[in-house]
Amino acid sequence: MQMASSGTPFPLGDRDERYPLDDARAQENTLLKSSHLSAKTAHVLSTSATDSDIKEVLAAFDSSIETNNADNRRRVRSQILLELATSNSQVINDFELIATQVHSIGSALRSLHETFDDIVRRVDVGNGEVITTIQESEVILAERLKLDHKESLLQAFLEKFTIPATDLDNITSSPQFLDDSFFNTLVRVKMIHSDCQILLGSESTRAGVEIMDQMTRNLNSAYQRVYLWLQRELKFLSFETPTGNHRVRRALEVLTNRPALLQSCLDTLAESRQRTLNESFTDALTGRGEADMKPIDVMAHDPIRYTGDMMAWLHSALVGELEALQAIFELSGSERLDDMPSASGVITIAPTDLDLRDHVRPLADKSLENALSAFRLRTEHVISSHEEPTLLYGLLNILTFYRETFKKLVGADTLLVATTDSLASTTTRQLQSCLRDLFRSVQQDIPKPTPDLSPPLFLHDAMGRFRSLVKSFEASLISDSYKSRAFDMIYSEAMKPYIQGCETLSKDLPSPQCHIFMVNCLEVSKDTLRLSGYGTENYMHIIEDAVDSHVLSIVTSLHNFFLEASGLSTILHVGNNDNEGQPESDLLTENILIESSKQLDEFLPTASSDAESQLIYLMRHSLKKTIIQTALNRFVDDFTVVKASLASHTKSSHLATYFPRTAEEIQILLG
Repeated sequence: MQMASSGTPFPLGDRDERYPLDDARAQENTLLKSSHLSAKTAHVLSTSATDSDIKEVLAAFDSSIETNNADNRRRVRSQILLELATSNSQVINDFELIATQVHSIGSALRSLHETFDDIVRRVDVGNGEVITTIQESEVILAERLKLDHKESLLQAFLEKFTIPATDLDNITSSPQFLDDSFFNTLVRVKMIHSDCQILLGSESTRAGVEIMDQMTRNLNSAYQRVYLWLQRELKFLSFETPTGNHRVRRALEVLTNRPALLQSCLDTLAESRQRTLNESFTDALTGRGEADMKPIDVMAHDPIRYTGDMMAWLHSALVGELEALQAIFELSGSERLDDMPSASGVITIAPTDLDLRDHVRPLADKSLENALSAFRLRTEHVISSHEEPTLLYGLLNILTFYRETFKKLVGADTLLVATTDSLASTTTRQLQSCLRDLFRSVQQDIPKPTPDLSPPLFLHDAMGRFRSLVKSFEASLISDSYKSRAFDMIYSEAMKPYIQGCETLSKDLPSPQCHIFMVNCLEVSKDTLRLSGYGTENYMHIIEDAVDSHVLSIVTSLHNFFLEASGLSTILHVGNNDNEGQPESDLLTENILIESSKQLDEFLPTASSDAESQLIYLMRHSLKKTIIQTALNRFVDDFTVVKASLASHTKSSHLATYFPRTAEEIQILLG
C-alpha cells in the first residue's frame, strides 16, 4: 500500500511477482488466465474505434494523462490499483457488518428452529389427541346418520301405513252421510291394504300381517257402511236428475269389490225401479198421471195400434232407464276409487273385480219386469181374441221389430227380449192356426172344378189374403235375417196349401183339362206372388217349375191329339210294331197309307181351330199360342220321320204315291 502511495507504479511485468499465488493455484488458473487474456485481447482488437464506450474511456484517459508516456501510464495504473484496493477494503468492512448481521440472523434462526421444533412436538401430541377425538366423532356421526335414517323410515312408514284416528272414525261411524272425506279415507285404506303386499314380501312380515288385518277390518266396516247407506239411498233414488247422484256412483264403485253386497244393492234398486215403472205404465194405460195424456187403453179396439203403443212405451222406458243407469254407473276419471295416487305421485290403476257398466243392461231389463208382465197379459189377450190373419201378421211384425230393437239395446239373453220373442212365437202359432183352420174349412167342403176350368173361389180368397199379408210383410221393419223365415211362413201357410188343394181337385179331371186347370190356378198364384219382390226372387221358380211341368203335359196331350186326328199315329204305330215278327213290307199296306193320307187331308184345314178348341179354357193366351205351336212343331217332326221312313222303304217308289204330302206342305197348311 505504501508503495502504491509513493506514486511509483509497478511495472506491468512485475504484477505476478508482486502478488504471487500458490503454485498449485497458479497452475490451475494458467490456462484460464491465458484464455481470459486472449479473449480480452480479441475483444479489444475487435472493438471498433467508433464505439461509444471506447470513446468515453479514451476521453477519460486523455483528461487524466496529459502526455501518453510510460511514466504516466504507470502512475495511472498505480492510482487505479490504489482506488481498487481502497474500494475492496471498504467492501470487506461492509461484509464484516454483513457477517455480524448474518450471525445474528443465524442465532435468530436457531432460536426459531428450536421454537418450531417445540411447536411440532406439541402439534404431534395434539394431533394424536385430535385423531382420537375425530374417530370418536365419526362413530357418533355414523350412529346419528343411522338414527336419522331410521327416523325417516319410521316417519315414511307411519305416513304410508297409518291413518289418523279421526279419519278412521269417518269410515267406521254410523252411515248417516257419505261425504268426499269418507271416500278419500277409503282410498287411503285401500292403498295401505294393497301396499301391505310389499311388507309381506320383505323382512317386515309380522308388521305387514298386522297392518293388513287392521286395514281389512277397516275396509269391511267401510263396505258395510256404504252398503247400509246405499240401501237407503237406492230406495228413493230419483232418475230425473241422474247426473247429481255422484255419491251414489262412487258408492256403487266401492262395492264392486264386494259382489254380494253390490248385487243386493242392485236388487234393491231394481225393486224400486220396478214399482216406479209399473206405476208409470199403469198411468200410461189408464191416463191417470196427466190430464192431457191420452190413455193407451182407449186404443184397445185397434189391436195393432194398441200393441204398438204399449211397445213404444216400453221402448221409451227402456231407453230412459239405460241413459239414467249409464249416467249413474259410468264414473268419471276424478270419481273412480281405483285411480289411486302412489307415494311418488304417479296414478296407479288398481283392477276391480267387476265393472259397473256390465250391470246397466241387466238392471234396465229387470226394472221393466213388472211392467212387462202387465204388457204380456194384455198382448196375449189381444192375440188370443183375434183370428184375422192380416191383423195377427201385423202384430207379429210389430213384435218382431221391437224384439230386434230390444236385442240391440240390452242383448239377446234378457227378459225383455225373451218375453217379446215368446209373444212373437205365440202370435206365429196363432196365425198358423188361423190359416190352417181356414184351409181345413175349405177342405171339408171343397167344390168341384167349374166347367170353364177357372181357379176356384177359395183360391181367389186365399190369394187376396196372401196379398194382404205380403203388403204387411213389405211394410214391416224386420231385419233381413228374419225376412226369409217370415216370408216362408206366409208362403207355406197362405199359398202352398191352396195350390195343393187345387192339385187334389185336378185329379178328378181328364187330361189335358186337369193340366189346364192347374196352369190357370198357378198363373193366378204367380201373379199374386209377383206383388212381392222378395217372393219373386226366392219363390217364383217353384211355381214356374210347376207351370212348366203342366205345360209340358198339355203339349204332349195336344201332340197326341194331332197324331190321332191326322191318322199319322197309325203309320207310326205300324212302323214301330216289331213285336209281331212280321216285316214292314207286310205291315205298311197301300190301304193304310191311303186311309192315313185321306185322314191327313181332312185334318189339316181345321188343325189350328181344333187345337184352340182343346185349349179354349186356358186363361193365358200367350201361353196357349206357345203350346199349340210347340205341339204342331212336334207333329211336323213326326211327319218328317214318317216321310224319311217311307223314303228308305224297299217299296218306296210304289208306296210314296199313296202318301204324297211333303213336310213343306204340312208346314204351310198348318201355318
